[in-house]
Amino acid sequence: MDDPTQEVLLRRAMVRDAERMERFLRSFDEVSFCEWQDARFLRGVLLQETTTAYVAVDRSGEVVGAVIGGVLGTRGTINHLAVSPLHRTKGLGQRLVEAASADMKRVGVLRMFLFVDDANLAGKRFWASQGFCEPRGETTFERDL
Repeated sequence: MDDPTQEVLLRRAMVRDAERMERFLRSFDEVSFCEWQDARFLRGVLLQETTTAYVAVDRSGEVVGAVIGGVLGTRGTINHLAVSPLHRTKGLGQRLVEAASADMKRVGVLRMFLFVDDANLAGKRFWASQGFCEPRGETTFERDL
């Protein structure tokens, strides 16, 4: 039987991928995808020069992984990363992180940040394995606009 994790194509996300990315990212409880982040919103984000976004698609064209982030001031950020359960622990998440990181390096960004829900222990392990660490002495504040 063929291994379904083989032949996964990683490519830059395009505006035409917005609806598929929205559906994919919404399918994960551990991805903090806000209700206002719909396909229309994603299309606008994907058009921005400061955005880095990739999708991983399997042989059938199904999205099995996605990352979206970009440059925010002097740092890069990864806003969302998800990999289908069938494709986890196969290096696909790492490939997505490396692609986004390479985009950031090309424009001179030297530090990236992201947010992980306190309850997402698997996510914390993954990000630690990618070289990310929890900053000491920082508290994040946020508000909706």
